[in-house]
This record gives sequence, C-alpha cells and structure tokens, in this order.
Amino acid sequence: MRMTADTYVLHEMFESYGDGSVMGDITSYYEERREEEEAAGLPHFDGIDFLLRSGVLVETDGEYRVVDDAWETGNSAPDDSEVAQAMRHALEATEVGWCGEMKGYEFADQYFDASWERFDTEEEYLESIETFVACGS
Repeated sequence: MRMTADTYVLHEMFESYGDGSVMGDITSYYEERREEEEAAGLPHFDGIDFLLRSGVLVETDGEYRVVDDAWETGNSAPDDSEVAQAMRHALEATEVGWCGEMKGYEFADQYFDASWERFDTEEEYLESIETFVACGS
C-alpha cells in the first residue's frame, strides 16, 4: 500500500500544481543528484526514465500525467523497487501545499503510518488513501 499511497500523492501533485511545475522540480532534483553521484563515482539513477518506462508517468503531446495503476514492471521495464525509489525521489522533490506544508514523501508517510493494518480490503485502503490525499474532504 505504500507505493499506492505514493502514487496518489504524486497524482495529486500533478493535478494541483500542473505537470510543468512538478516536472521542473523532479528534473532539478535529478540534476543535483547526478552531480553528487558523478562526484562519488556512482552510476546515475534516472528516476524520470524509470517512471516513464514503467507507465507510472505518461507523456502525451508534451504533457505529463500520473497513472494510478496498471504499471509495467519486470522484463524490459524497471522492477518494483526501482519504480518505488523513483517515486520516493519525485515526492522528495516537490512540496505538498494543499494539505499543510511538507515534502510529498512526508505526506505519504503520514498516511501509511496512521493507516497500516487498519483495513481488511484493498478497496477500503484505496478509499482511505483518496480521502487522506484530499485532506479528508
């Protein structure tokens, strides 16, 4: 459920701020990481590429949107751990401002910490995630 909560928060970021703002934040984040990785002699982790190849992030006519489910993982697509890491980076890059002021990953963690093992079905979790991301409305 953690990756599902992350996805819903990322989706709301794109809805609330527009794709240009969020993509700018994510791109800047990865540019800074690239410099740090190169300085440390580490291979570059291109999270935007992982999000696009998995189908979490879809580009259409120069605009981006987040797909909440049905991603491609495995085979030639990135695996779940790479997708999860890329989403956490994206959530670190952008602030949540519609429900308090914090990094996106902190907001998603608040949901996860408060809701883990509280529900019996996936449907109950999805409904609670939607309510949480909408700030209870």
